[in-house]
Amino acid sequence: MEDSFFINHPIFLKYKRRFDWRSFKRKPFIKKALLNERIIEIPFAINALAGMARDSKILDLGCMESVLPLFLSGLGFQVTGFDFRRYPYQAPNFKFVQGSILDLPFSKGFFNAITCVSTIEHIGIGFYSDPKENMSSDVKAMLEIRRVLKPAGLLILTVPFGRALINNQQRIYDKQGLDRLMDGFSVNTIKFFKNHQVSSGNNYWEEISLQQAASASYTSGTECICCLSALRIN
Repeated sequence: MEDSFFINHPIFLKYKRRFDWRSFKRKPFIKKALLNERIIEIPFAINALAGMARDSKILDLGCMESVLPLFLSGLGFQVTGFDFRRYPYQAPNFKFVQGSILDLPFSKGFFNAITCVSTIEHIGIGFYSDPKENMSSDVKAMLEIRRVLKPAGLLILTVPFGRALINNQQRIYDKQGLDRLMDGFSVNTIKFFKNHQVSSGNNYWEEISLQQAASASYTSGTECICCLSALRIN
């Protein structure tokens, strides 16, 4: 498979070129500044890990296109990035392992914490050239996550949330679907955030209640996310 690298930054700037009379040249100007869900997910994950010892072993699942494992390794955590696709970046305190989340090559209870940011919803669907599996692949992946996490270890999970739906890219979880994922875990923090579009074409994210999040419907992209931290139940 040919490698194609891309970093999913929280902020995307859309430029348009127009003529500048002062310089008498065409120059790029910012037309839109778009904020995707990483603007919420990355700070949430770092904050949730803030109380852990800096030599803690952390597994970041679905690390391709993400800067989160590099941020965490820069803070002194011992980070393992894991993805079906090859991750091209290197950093102190960081190593990459390639494989399937449905068969993690780690021993039972190996990690102090696991981050799974905007990943579990894609497992088994095949959108990112990963193997297509059955529709319960996300639950199977959660069993592997629980296996390699230490008892009382910390899980940080983010998923699209709203009216339940499966499309060709991802799953949207409602409360019932989220509860199914979290079997074997005790949730200690859970928050919901909605994407708001404004007249300028820009957007912002706002924390909302579970009741508000439950009514989110999807046409494309991600309109609402759930961010949670939980402890593995022994």
